[in-house]
Amino acid sequence: MQIASQTMATKVNVLVRSKTISPWLLTLLSALLLTLGYNQAFFDSLQDFATRPLTAKLTALLFLINLFLCHLGGLGKWQKPWLILLFLVSASSQYFMLNYGILIDKDMLVNAMETDVAEVNALLSYKMLPYMLFHWLLPAMLVAVVPLSVKPRQPLKRAIMRYSLPLALTLALTALLVATQYQSYASVFREYRQLKHQVLPLSALSASVSLLRVKSATATTHQYFAEDAVQQLPPEAKPRLVIMVLGETVRADHLGINGYSRNTTPRLAKRELINFGAISACGTATAVSVPCLFSYLTQNNYDDTTAKHADNLLDVLQRAGVKVIWRNNNSGCKSMCDRVEQDTGFALNSSYQCKDGECPDLALLAGLEQKIAQQNSAQSLFIVLHQQGNHGPEYYKRSLEQHKVFLPECRTNLLSDCDQQQIINAYDNAIVSTDMLLDNGISLLERLSKKYDTGLLYVSDHGESLGENGVYLHGLPYWIAPQAQTKVPMLLWLSNSLHRSLTLDNKCLQMKENVSHDNLFHTVLSLFSVTSVDINTTLNLLNGCSNTGLAS
Repeated sequence: MQIASQTMATKVNVLVRSKTISPWLLTLLSALLLTLGYNQAFFDSLQDFATRPLTAKLTALLFLINLFLCHLGGLGKWQKPWLILLFLVSASSQYFMLNYGILIDKDMLVNAMETDVAEVNALLSYKMLPYMLFHWLLPAMLVAVVPLSVKPRQPLKRAIMRYSLPLALTLALTALLVATQYQSYASVFREYRQLKHQVLPLSALSASVSLLRVKSATATTHQYFAEDAVQQLPPEAKPRLVIMVLGETVRADHLGINGYSRNTTPRLAKRELINFGAISACGTATAVSVPCLFSYLTQNNYDDTTAKHADNLLDVLQRAGVKVIWRNNNSGCKSMCDRVEQDTGFALNSSYQCKDGECPDLALLAGLEQKIAQQNSAQSLFIVLHQQGNHGPEYYKRSLEQHKVFLPECRTNLLSDCDQQQIINAYDNAIVSTDMLLDNGISLLERLSKKYDTGLLYVSDHGESLGENGVYLHGLPYWIAPQAQTKVPMLLWLSNSLHRSLTLDNKCLQMKENVSHDNLFHTVLSLFSVTSVDINTTLNLLNGCSNTGLAS
């Protein structure tokens, strides 16, 4: 019996060993699966221009890159967790790329990291569960359970050689392929720059490394700007009160007052406004645009670390003697309001029902008149109202029932499942709600014009793609982003008394060309008649349109 048992055990061991695979084969198969199964967006782009030979060359390059990445995680106990992580990164990245047409880069990751729970939930859908089960959980389970052939423990030197040689060989083959096909690769990646953001998992990994590099590069000291700032109002002038409504995800070409075929702004159309039309946003995502538009930096020299560790518009206004208050109905102020008063209790005073931590934007005005009455009436006041605006993909949640004038709406967060017109209907209804918010804000300022010289400034942080060319939402790299994401509205309303105080020529202002977020910092300072040697007159929109010289 004992001999029989030993014989059976020997047979089982032989059978198990015969069904094991080598760690190198697992790496090879994983690289092949990553290349062919998780790069649909990449191959879809190639179909638009690439011949079969060129597609084969690019596929070979992608395979070698993925082979290098798969082996990079090492052998032994780290191999399987590393491969499972690569499948997770690739599966989740491909899901959002295919369903929303996004590209994976550093700015996209920054925007994702700085979002809140409500915004994350808005991107999740029933369709994601079976997708992730098939594209991540199944490969992860296969990797986890497949038995690997284990070699006897080797000396450290031999183990290092065993790890390094495949990497060196893969790099050598990659270099050889690039050298022999350089002309083909160079022309493709020069003309179709988006391809490098579509290769998975490389694009997601490189974006993560870039993000970590930025996050680790913290400024050593706070940088001050316009330290000589002071408000110089004309004699006998009233203090000034300006409300800035910071819009979210509104593209300029969907406002009725900008020539859109639909009257999405019926109330604003009746107001006397200084409409700057379509201006250029600093970025295509909130995480970039909001710090940039409040910073003294311009789009050309914008640096996230500097912007978040230096004086911004709110700091300079506060130094000049202007009281600053921030009301937020969005996912935060991206560090811009850290040093000013943040009024977080407005939702409690609102008659609107807030669901899942989200309030209608009209709640931003709740109790605001009373809040203003509590301030020092001799001090100028700047109030920022940060909207939910048109934040997607659940546009239908951004408008009240009385504002749903364009029907039917897309009522899901999976935009690719909706007819494009239904998406546009939901998006336009959200603008109708913003139209009411701005109109009510102006009415509030009119009531306060006896105590203050009042004004309202509205500008959106970035635009939005609504399915054009299969692209949804926002956050594309600026160099490839359509104008739907980069052109945003900006308008200004001034009370008669503030208009007289500044002696502005409306026609002069509306003739300004190449207006962008770069103009905000210096123009708002001039609205408050703040002087400083650091104010850039070329970026100040009021410069040259005033007879007093105070705006210059």
